[in-house]
Amino acid sequence: MHSFDDYYYFYLVVKHGGFSAASEAANITKSKLSRRILDLEAQFNVTLIQRSTRHFKVTPLGQEFFQECEKIIHQVECAHSVLLKQRSEPQGLIKLSCPSLMMHYQVRSLLNDFLQTYPQVQVEMELTSRRVDVLHDDIDLAIRTNFQANEDSSIVVRDVIKTTHCLIASPSLLKNRQIESPADLHQFPTIVLGTQKPHHSWLLQHINGHEQIEIPLQPRIKSNDLAGVYYSVMDGLGIADLPYLTVEKDIQAGRLIHILPEWCSNMGTVQLVYASRKGQRLVMEKLIEHLIQGLRTTATQHRGYIS
Repeated sequence: MHSFDDYYYFYLVVKHGGFSAASEAANITKSKLSRRILDLEAQFNVTLIQRSTRHFKVTPLGQEFFQECEKIIHQVECAHSVLLKQRSEPQGLIKLSCPSLMMHYQVRSLLNDFLQTYPQVQVEMELTSRRVDVLHDDIDLAIRTNFQANEDSSIVVRDVIKTTHCLIASPSLLKNRQIESPADLHQFPTIVLGTQKPHHSWLLQHINGHEQIEIPLQPRIKSNDLAGVYYSVMDGLGIADLPYLTVEKDIQAGRLIHILPEWCSNMGTVQLVYASRKGQRLVMEKLIEHLIQGLRTTATQHRGYIS
């Protein structure tokens, strides 16, 4: 296929009615325009423009060719407008991954505000506690809580805030029995997140110092999703470690009991994970900025966050 530039140069010359006018309008040398159109005519052995020092006329074939070039240029301009609009207004589809409880308690209101602000944005949500692979699973942005250092250099990981976890149980499980020390936890069944791990434990840290205690577990229930852990606790089936934000209202309402409140049972880092900053779409830049700002603002207003 011949260079698209030659079609564009021919379009300019015919549109402006001559080489000199096209040269001045497009800031392209007259000699270059002439040479490239001569090359185009020579390649197909046709005459598109009849010209002399005083004469410029487009042949019937040239006129037909111009009309087709005009259609092409129009389509290119439309495509260019799409890119320009993308730069000025976030739009398009974002494929998002987030644990379901995290979406409900931490992300939902921020995401809704973003979608209300930018009506041209569409979202596909995968609500899962599974640790997704943003490259393999075709996910634009994964929101997660991580409890260990990231070791994958092929992705971008933005640490946003830290969340504290607590041990909780249903009143129906405790039946007025008191848990006064970590050693008392062995009297009750436990519920954990993760079905593939061979061993489970809680690492408790005292809120007023550096004292730590590791509690090995033989969980009664394992769930691959945090929602499964939450509902099992609500049903009185065991003690679990859950983000304080998730259970704060239940504790205040008496539906759940905060066990050993002087101990923090875990601390996680809320992270935004995506493939690359290079060539990042405006909609992704804006959403990442919106989530980081929103989560960090919330962290200053609620217990359960550490900014």
